Amino acid sequence: MNMRKLTRTWALLAALALAGCGAPPQMGADAETFKTVDALYTAVSLHKPELVDGCLATLKSQREAGKLDQAPYDALEAITTEAKSGSWESAQTRLAQFMRGQRRGR
Repeated sequence: MNMRKLTRTWALLAALALAGCGAPPQMGADAETFKTVDALYTAVSLHKPELVDGCLATLKSQREAGKLDQAPYDALEAITTEAKSGSWESAQTRLAQFMRGQRRGR
């Protein structure tokens, strides 16, 4: 992992830590984004980095299309980074918490 990516990862993790125990950033009401996050949960639970990367690419496209705000994208990206670094169980737990904290009618 290069230094720039490592610094970015730590910055994202620090931002999430500073957010504390509050509610996770909201994804909005887009059904396709919810399906993508559900697929991400499956990919993380299976410990499949290639599937995680595919889900993250889809989430990035959804963010660029205005279907997903930056804050939830950043939170999900940090979770994928954690998973791919080998902390699969911790990432799965964080992703489950993120998903449980969503309110679909935002």
